[in-house]
Amino acid sequence: MFELRDAIENLPERGAKSYLFHILLRVQALKNSTDSQEDILELLNDIQRRILFYSQERKLEREYETYHIVCGESPAGSLKAGLSKENKVIGYPDFFSNGPLGKLHEEKGRKKRLEWLMDHINMHEDYLEMRYERKIAKALEEINAIPAGKPIVIWTADNADEQTGLRYFLHLLRNKENDVYVINTTQTYKELFPAKKHQYILRHSGEAAPEKLKVILEKYIGTPLSAEEKEVFISDWSALTKTKEVLRIWEDNEIHSVPESYFDEYIIESAKKLHKSNKGFIKSARLIGEVIGHLDEPIGDGFAEYRVRSLIYNGIFAIKGIPKSMRYYSIKLNENRN
Repeated sequence: MFELRDAIENLPERGAKSYLFHILLRVQALKNSTDSQEDILELLNDIQRRILFYSQERKLEREYETYHIVCGESPAGSLKAGLSKENKVIGYPDFFSNGPLGKLHEEKGRKKRLEWLMDHINMHEDYLEMRYERKIAKALEEINAIPAGKPIVIWTADNADEQTGLRYFLHLLRNKENDVYVINTTQTYKELFPAKKHQYILRHSGEAAPEKLKVILEKYIGTPLSAEEKEVFISDWSALTKTKEVLRIWEDNEIHSVPESYFDEYIIESAKKLHKSNKGFIKSARLIGEVIGHLDEPIGDGFAEYRVRSLIYNGIFAIKGIPKSMRYYSIKLNENRN
């Protein structure tokens, strides 16, 4: 079933629509059919075999002209939409601004990180239990399989997630001789697309439209990192893996490890702001949207929701509902905090 789930996820939209059409067509034909149950099952098994076969074919991919690595599947999707077919995009499906980093380049370190995420972060559809490890393993396999001699572009921005990811990716690539380029979308976006009035500050590569990412690549690929520059980033990664904190911010062009309660006061102040127009319970998702929408540092809605729950446990917020995800419960500040 895991193999089938992966195969379906890897289907292009056009292929998925085609298979869905044929399934529904066959269901319609079977309504008045006298075929046996075995015949019906064989028809459905044939479709399953075709999907799995298509997935296996896709694994035998050709070499690409350029290989791109970016933090997150959403930014990867934007890059795939914006760049030509000669570009291979690898989206690393994790968010590096929070969670432990110790020995992340080893399996035991990744296991420890997964345990922390499962203990603290709510994700929809059992993502952590069912898909996280397999997606990480696939991304690592794709990075390791980048052919020698092909240029690699690592996309980053002025935030702790992508800056930490940049250092991690360079550690993973440390034994490859490929030319590695780094593109900072925050800086290049500001230079290429200046606003007439208020300058829009791009916080994360995932906020850029596909066509603008294409322009950024064409204008700002620059020169590859020197061996000395790579070593500085790899050394940074080594230092990060030794920190005990599980929250990181980007400040003064550096990654800083901070206590996990770092944004708690901001969350409380955001709740007070919302209470000015609503004295009762506020949907947790509404508060979290207010928090992550106005912070300069992207921290992820999962971590923000974890901190809201921590404030509930500490008696700062009252709760109505079940905190299994942000859409299932509401909160309000206790009287002594208003």
